[in-house]
Amino acid sequence: MRISLQTRISSAFSVKFAREDFIRFEQVNRKIVDKDMAEMLRNNPPDVVYAAFSEAFFKGAIDLFQRDNEMKNIVLTDAQVREQAIRHFFNRALREVRENPAA
Repeated sequence: MRISLQTRISSAFSVKFAREDFIRFEQVNRKIVDKDMAEMLRNNPPDVVYAAFSEAFFKGAIDLFQRDNEMKNIVLTDAQVREQAIRHFFNRALREVRENPAA
């Protein structure tokens, strides 16, 4: 029986990681695997390229969390920005539901 990474991490840290949490890490992966990183991964043994990948992934994750905190701070402190964001996503949801009644 194969245990998923999500289950192993959740168990190890007594935290429930959702699928969405791993999707966010996938964003980091997509960002760091640029042309140069892809070439390194393709042309080197895993033990040689792992350190460079690990460093880039960690930095990418920190950048993601910092952007999250910046967005959270803006949304919590700026009522005008908050209203604009809510209105934008409200209009998108309204449009999607009206264009696709089965949703």
